[in-house]
Amino acid sequence: NRTNGTLVSSGIQRAYLLHVPDSYDPSVPTPLVISIHGYAEWPAHQAQISRWNDMADEQGFIVVYPAGTDFPMRWNMQAGDNPDVTFLSDLIDQLEREYNIDPRRIHANGLSNGGGMSFMLSCALADRIASVGMVSGAYLLPWEQCQPGRRVPAVLFHGTADGVVPYYGGPSDPFDLPFPNIPE
Repeated sequence: NRTNGTLVSSGIQRAYLLHVPDSYDPSVPTPLVISIHGYAEWPAHQAQISRWNDMADEQGFIVVYPAGTDFPMRWNMQAGDNPDVTFLSDLIDQLEREYNIDPRRIHANGLSNGGGMSFMLSCALADRIASVGMVSGAYLLPWEQCQPGRRVPAVLFHGTADGVVPYYGGPSDPFDLPFPNIPE
């Protein structure tokens, strides 16, 4: 679980893995991609499987892989005052202080539990997140509770044979909880 940055959020020290391309120019507003790991995963693994660093090097944006909490590592899907949403907002604030981040081009994406967290960000931080992408998203926040201040563009990828996070919601093979149905 290699990380290279920390910050204190809600009184807890949180970690992240940051990749800044060699081409970064502090005088140029730069996009930020927040790539969020899945349940029982970690930032370096998310970097490895997503390959965002390669794209960041080619296209000139900064990418950060935040770390969830607890063991196994995960993201909190509670509505309302959510410490993980606060952490990700604090992380954006810190990176905006340290780098010339273009506030109009902050994007979030994630896998499974991280996809659910990306959805949560599109609801809670719609004023800061330009777009979201989710792969096999575990959407534990009921969709009707998502009331963003603006519509956030999204792309979702999910297979109908997914037994871990069922495409149509319902019980999961490895988890003792049902996933909500996704509205058509």
